[in-house]
Amino acid sequence: MATLKPYKESANAKAWRGLLIALAAIVVLSVSGYGTVIYIQLMGRVFPSGPLQLACYMGAAANFLLMVVLLVGKFVWFRPGAHEVTSWLVTGVELLVAVLNMMLAFQLASGPVTGFMAAWSYLAPVSPIFSMCGAIALIMTSTEMRRRHKAMEIEEEKEQSERELDLAMHLAQITTRSQYVQFVSKKLTEELNAPERQQEMSAHATGLVTKILAEMSLLQAVPSAPQLSAPAFPNNRTVPSALAAQLADDGSLDDADVWLDQVNRRITQEQARRAAVSGSLDGGQGETQPHEDRGASSDALLYSPEDIERLRQIANAAQARGDDLPTLARSLGVSPSQISGATYEEQLVRLALAAEQRGYGLDRCESLLGLSSEGGDGRKKK
Repeated sequence: MATLKPYKESANAKAWRGLLIALAAIVVLSVSGYGTVIYIQLMGRVFPSGPLQLACYMGAAANFLLMVVLLVGKFVWFRPGAHEVTSWLVTGVELLVAVLNMMLAFQLASGPVTGFMAAWSYLAPVSPIFSMCGAIALIMTSTEMRRRHKAMEIEEEKEQSERELDLAMHLAQITTRSQYVQFVSKKLTEELNAPERQQEMSAHATGLVTKILAEMSLLQAVPSAPQLSAPAFPNNRTVPSALAAQLADDGSLDDADVWLDQVNRRITQEQARRAAVSGSLDGGQGETQPHEDRGASSDALLYSPEDIERLRQIANAAQARGDDLPTLARSLGVSPSQISGATYEEQLVRLALAAEQRGYGLDRCESLLGLSSEGGDGRKKK
């Protein structure tokens, strides 16, 4: 069986083919140049002189330059598809514009222009615009430009996705913060409504009122101590003494509970002994004064005669400023009902005791009233 030999083009065939392509290109460019010359002759009358004339000649040669681009692009640039179709359309438009310009020039040289050529005479000056539009169409439909546009679309989609992700993350953070704020607000409300916090706020309000009143009376503010309710005894946390002793004998209590029971017994015995001693002193002196007077006399024993004299000086200094004893007591944060007594000396002693409980000693009272203290507080507590 005979084998098929591949066809191999000879050198002469290659040479002739190249020559024919070159001749075809020369023909195309020659005709295009002929059309350009005709257009220049047609529009040369309106070209300005000087450097601007060169720009006009370049615009008039746009048809010739675009034909060169179309010839070369067929070999190295145009790709099958939209780019190649666009190149053929641009070629057809350029050929039509060149033919119309040649016909217009011939009729202008022969006589008046009528019919369709009269209408084209108004469009002929803008013939380079057709070449410019064709060049733009070739650039925009090129493969390189489409690839670049596709890459730009991908980048834009990526940026849009990133923005959507950032927005979703931000919304998630805002939701979490809102829930946290609601939780904290709920806990703060519960804490403020607790009895302990209500008692603290009441004590703070009392101190604030005391400070404002002290500033109005030109004396230093000393907030009163909050009145806290003490636990009532016995309660569910206490154990009766008899039961504690029985548990201690049985060994049911540990050493700490036994020691605490002993301390409680000792305190009870001491209170009973002091009550007995106080009763004996009252009976030996033969006094029949009421309980309030006995309390005042025992309070007077807490201060020496020198302290009593200092109290009198403090009261006299307050009276010199126009303040009587009840007014002085209110300025020190003491209720006038707490300083009631049978004698003036007892009233002074009770005022000193109540003022000291609020932080006003004798030295401090003297400094507030402009008196000099000597020797400090000579109080003798028993």
